[in-house]
Amino acid sequence: MRKSLIILGILNDGDLEWLIENGSGRRLQEGDYLLRQGLKVEAMYFLLNGRLGVELETPEAKQLAELESGEVVGEISLLDSRAATASVRALDEALVLEIRHDELKPKLEADIGFQARIYRSLGMFLAQRMRSTILTLGYGDDRTEEDEEEIDEIEPQLLDAVERAAKRFELMVSKVQV
Repeated sequence: MRKSLIILGILNDGDLEWLIENGSGRRLQEGDYLLRQGLKVEAMYFLLNGRLGVELETPEAKQLAELESGEVVGEISLLDSRAATASVRALDEALVLEIRHDELKPKLEADIGFQARIYRSLGMFLAQRMRSTILTLGYGDDRTEEDEEEIDEIEPQLLDAVERAAKRFELMVSKVQV
């Protein structure tokens, strides 16, 4: 759940309420695609329940990662408008909160505080993902126990917000209806 905790730890209660009120719950059945490689991404998604697989659709599908409750998907396309670099598919029944970019972008333009918090949270989130990727790929078999701990480390300035973010995530799950 760490990735949504980073985002929800930076946003405020009003931001969370806006996301819930302007987003919509979407239920996926096992095998349903949320995103397709090569197609435009129209929304950012918070995975509230279930599991999603991230895969490359090469001649043979290759799973890159498994996402669980609390992960965020589609956030990169909020920053750039390129097509999805991988497909995301439900591994079992899943529930996501979908926040459409065409709803989110006017809010970002109109509310500079919201904009700053969203972009800061995405920056922190993506920096954490990049560090994790570098440590995972860069060290291979030579990784030490300290390297493994660093992969899962949360930015010290966000630690204070983790409890608040966890409560916000629980609130999000309880309020999202399909």
